Amino acid sequence: MSRIPETLLASVRAQVAAREARMPLAEIKERALARPRPQGRMQALRGERVAVIAELDPVNAECCALVEQWEDCGVGAIAMAPAAHPSPQPWRQLAAVSSRTRMPVLCMDLVVSSYQLWEARAHGADLVLLTAAALPREALVSLVERTASLGLTALVEVRDGPDLGLALRAGARAVLVRAPEHADAEAARAAIRELLPMVPGDVVRVAECGPAGRSDLIAYARQGADAVLLGRAALAGTDPCATLTGLVSIGAHPSLARRGAQTV
Repeated sequence: MSRIPETLLASVRAQVAAREARMPLAEIKERALARPRPQGRMQALRGERVAVIAELDPVNAECCALVEQWEDCGVGAIAMAPAAHPSPQPWRQLAAVSSRTRMPVLCMDLVVSSYQLWEARAHGADLVLLTAAALPREALVSLVERTASLGLTALVEVRDGPDLGLALRAGARAVLVRAPEHADAEAARAAIRELLPMVPGDVVRVAECGPAGRSDLIAYARQGADAVLLGRAALAGTDPCATLTGLVSIGAHPSLARRGAQTV
């Protein structure tokens, strides 16, 4: 049973239906299959260092310039949430960003339909966020399998033990551990620190960093995180490059380094 408000899910379904009406499934499939097949991108999130995933605002006109700067900072992947905006411009930005970087690109749409997976691949995504709380078990299993069949990597969002159990039963090979909704900063950190060790060692663990980026990264790395996601709010300062360079450096520190890259 979904724990995402039905009103939100209904709104997303309506938006997807409107996009599909403008671009039928056969056309989006043709565009997706015309792109090179994504190649094993999970290794970028599981290596000797704790990788940093940075989220770009898809309506930012400077997206392409920023992603090149962030690549120079040593970021491991870029995240974008294109469908959070009603216009097609964010999807064009996703495609533009993916064409300008060697880093994996994570599409952070709220996925309710396999049509969205084809959209993600057609616009150059390598990874796709699936939300355990938004989908019945059968739907999550189907979408995890379909994501893999398209050459994409599913990153399944989990916020508690039941979410994690659902993700693992669905065959997830990578999870994004986020705090429960409406938790304050300290409760959020505690919840993520508690959930991370529950993730099996053969599953990639990504933790969402809060405003306390540095201390969050260290705490989550010590609980087994392979990577951290830094959201737009945490990068809204005057010098996001300095923020990212600092976190990348911390993630590569010998005290946090993993014992060699692990096979996924």
